Amino acid sequence: MTDFSTIKRLFKITELNGFTESEMQVVKDIFGQLPEVLLDYYIELGKIERLNHTQDSLIIPERFQYFQHDDYLIFYSENQRVCVWGIHKDDLSKPNPPVYMSYDDKEWKKETETLLDFFKAMACLQAGFALEYTSECFYEVEDNELAFIKENFKNKGVSFKQWAEGINFYGNHDDDVIVIMSNYQIFYSSASQEHFDELDKVLSKLGTEL
Repeated sequence: MTDFSTIKRLFKITELNGFTESEMQVVKDIFGQLPEVLLDYYIELGKIERLNHTQDSLIIPERFQYFQHDDYLIFYSENQRVCVWGIHKDDLSKPNPPVYMSYDDKEWKKETETLLDFFKAMACLQAGFALEYTSECFYEVEDNELAFIKENFKNKGVSFKQWAEGINFYGNHDDDVIVIMSNYQIFYSSASQEHFDELDKVLSKLGTEL
């Protein structure tokens, strides 16, 4: 099985809640073979609302029919369908294929090198909105303030290359995240009051509220 432990720690997930093999059959009927990481994610974590639907949305099995595409299996959508993410049909036999993003369902650009990296990055983005303790607003930061964050907080090791001109994630604990969008907007959250207070004490003094 795929190791989703970093996602579980971020959201403090202790019980699995996903789709059954029979519920996933409708997707298999459309696409045939599915990547191992995709199937594992749906079966272990697919029904956790705050992880999968707080901001953007995992496509649930019965809605795949509304996202059909000749060349891509579209499995995730921005909340207003500004963009979608998918796996190329030629990669469906790979256990952990790359993920591509498109604004118009015509031009596709690589978002992450692997599907697991995509799920980790999306979990970080969703966490920015979904965790119990969140910043009240977005902050616009200057270059020196951005450098300060990068020097004092650990890179989470996953990112979006395409969406929002690039999104990066930082944080010193498993259950917190600093989201940096377009290289100048930040917001942050944590599942822990203590760890959120650590973030807020420093980050609320940086930049300008938006």
